[in-house]
Amino acid sequence: MESQIKEYMPCESLRPFVELFWEGSFNINATGSMSMQMIPNGCLELIIHLNDLHCDLENNKTWSQTPDYLILGLITQPCEVRFKNCVSVFAIRFKPEGIYNIFGVPSSLLMESYEDMSMVLGHGFLDFSKRLKEKIGVDSMIRHTENYLLKNLLDKKIDLNYVNLAAELIRNTKGVRIKDLSSQLYISQRQLEREFKEKLGISPKHYLRIVRINEVLRLLNEDHMIDLTSVAYQCGYFDQAHFIKDFKKITGQKPTIFMMDKEQFISNPGLAHYVD
Repeated sequence: MESQIKEYMPCESLRPFVELFWEGSFNINATGSMSMQMIPNGCLELIIHLNDLHCDLENNKTWSQTPDYLILGLITQPCEVRFKNCVSVFAIRFKPEGIYNIFGVPSSLLMESYEDMSMVLGHGFLDFSKRLKEKIGVDSMIRHTENYLLKNLLDKKIDLNYVNLAAELIRNTKGVRIKDLSSQLYISQRQLEREFKEKLGISPKHYLRIVRINEVLRLLNEDHMIDLTSVAYQCGYFDQAHFIKDFKKITGQKPTIFMMDKEQFISNPGLAHYVD
């Protein structure tokens, strides 16, 4: 196995904003350079490198080594990642609407790109990150991270508006129609689409497509014997051609080809919002 990822739930108070925490190691054997495709998961990833070995990413058509503290914005298509050595990280996966509530950073500013988070947030974040690297064990890292994020929440005015509610409904109800979503929130579809795009950088329909395909991937990861037709139906697809089209747009491959070559992809679709 060339990569390993473990996911952890956040505390109850952070769940409206944070999808999960995860730790990962990539190119574990380090026998040579390795390239993987990162699948869009509908979230933003704050990735903290735990040593001096980093991956390479393309930004604005230029390949470069990623910074120590990387914030990867919401992506809508597969993103190539290159590993020259064994890379170990600890990461916070933010819901796209949630990162604004904690840091005041709209996810729309980070669409399809990445930034050095220390340049975005400054000294307080750098101090948190350096102390994080001194912690022994992932439980200690998570407690330290939760304390830092909760302190930021206390310093901010929390605004759980209809964009937050719409995004959460999309995640929890994969078969929802956008026009039904706007009626549930008592706003016009046009208003919802405008505000969603302005704050998240993506339309509700496009976001729903990413969420659905990630639910497909999660179910396939849990049960390797389940068939694709059943999974597609469970995730709100009633037309197989539509499902295959969406799957290829998000992963870059048809479902059958993807399943045969899963080791080439970074696909960690999450914990299904803590539903047993």
